[in-house]
Amino acid sequence: MEMSKIVYKLMENELMRLLFSGVTDLTYVYDKEGNILFVNKVFEKFAGHRPEEFYGKPFATLFDEVNFEKAMDAFARTLKGESPQYELYFRDTKILCEYRNFPLRDEKGSLVGVMGIARDITARRQDEDRLKVLNESLEKRVVEHSAKLAELNEELMEETNERKRLERELKQGMAKQQKSMIEIIQTLALTVESRDSYSAGHLKRVASLAGCIAEEMGLSKDRIDGVRLAALLHDIGKLTIPVEILGKSVQLAETEFDVIKDHPGAGYEMLKGIEFPCPVAQVVLQHHERINGSGYPGGLSGNDILLEAKILGVADVVDAMTSPRPYRQSFALDKVLHEISQNRGIRYDFSVVYACLAVFNEKGFKFVEERYSNSKLFEEVLLKV
Repeated sequence: MEMSKIVYKLMENELMRLLFSGVTDLTYVYDKEGNILFVNKVFEKFAGHRPEEFYGKPFATLFDEVNFEKAMDAFARTLKGESPQYELYFRDTKILCEYRNFPLRDEKGSLVGVMGIARDITARRQDEDRLKVLNESLEKRVVEHSAKLAELNEELMEETNERKRLERELKQGMAKQQKSMIEIIQTLALTVESRDSYSAGHLKRVASLAGCIAEEMGLSKDRIDGVRLAALLHDIGKLTIPVEILGKSVQLAETEFDVIKDHPGAGYEMLKGIEFPCPVAQVVLQHHERINGSGYPGGLSGNDILLEAKILGVADVVDAMTSPRPYRQSFALDKVLHEISQNRGIRYDFSVVYACLAVFNEKGFKFVEERYSNSKLFEEVLLKV
């Protein structure tokens, strides 16, 4: 059967007629030599020529050299029974189409030509190209920004390291300055003892006992250290008291004792500007306060008194009472412990007194220095410590 008859027979089929004539894509039929036998009306839009101008002519004339080679390769593959998919630009309109070829066979199944369909993908390709350009631009900007970010990160790292170095040096400097300040204050506090031979070793003994009481009560290490530090500094305010009052060999007059009572406030003023890891200045200020409000200098009571100050107050009383004074001998430890026990919940905190008793009676605490025996005036001295 002649090729033209095969095409005509195809067109007689209603479905094929609609397929070839009614679609918006280009449909085409070539013979085995590549001559155009049929194209639908879309051909004029895609190729820029009327269909009848190319009937019987080779389809390859519609393409430039590059696209011609692609077209011929796809045509050859179709004649071998394949159904290749490919893209070509029309020479005159520069419209890009996506093609799909199919082998065309007669009623006996013999290959007689090629039929296919082509879809305009020009706009899609332009969008893809624009997107590609945008992606490339974006990637370039990302690379540039990443490089800039890396540079900024490096600068930031250098600045951070420099800041850490300066902070470390500042911290070390402050720690050194703080240590020096504490050493100076401790030296001044020990100077207090040197001005009063009867209170020699008092600060260290009170610090030792107060620390053990704090441990017995289960305080944290920081608070225990704070109690010990406050104990070492608690009498620093006595530097403001005349030597003739501190070393007086007879009982103090009321006016003289009023001067003595100023030393917690004086110590607070000396310490309040120093940064300690705990409220040392406040503890020093409150170490003569009593829970019933009978203490000094503020007449504080109950929970208004820091626990550390309550501990220091009891330790200070125990050491003061078991130490000799110019106007009296030391009191026996058991009598002192009995006295503070009698005043628990009155002058001294219950828990602090219980802990103090446990430190001596159960833990076997002992002061390092040798003590003297007790003497008279117990009640009077108790009121002054």
